[in-house]
Amino acid sequence: MPQELQNFWLWTLEDALRQPIWWYGWLVLIILLLVLWVFRRMKRDLVSILKDDEGEVKITPNALQELVSKSCASTNGIHSPSTSIHQHGGQIRLLVRIQVNTDCNVKEARTELKQSIENVMLENLCFSNFGGVDLVIKGFKDVK
Repeated sequence: MPQELQNFWLWTLEDALRQPIWWYGWLVLIILLLVLWVFRRMKRDLVSILKDDEGEVKITPNALQELVSKSCASTNGIHSPSTSIHQHGGQIRLLVRIQVNTDCNVKEARTELKQSIENVMLENLCFSNFGGVDLVIKGFKDVK
């Protein structure tokens, strides 16, 4: 076996497929990529919202998502928000995916929701690096 491994770069595809070490190598690579993907998905950094001479204020992503959910709950015609936070060049943008009622005026609901979220972010939390809100309609909900 060690002699075969010394010449592994000379293997053809058929030779490699017959060697268990080749399969184990691919399996380890796939497991490593899966573990890295899971850690990246689970990583939740604090988001810096304000930095001045007195110190820095940070907020958790879950708290930001909760603020967006409460803003959506107070807006008529909008349901099931899910929020993701994107940081680009020090600016924080929120991507909000929502369901809207079928009879909802999307333009008015969008304006009302954006104003509500921006009011909370800029006036209440004093976000110094807030870049805005992007909305994605992920579905429609029938009004009963």
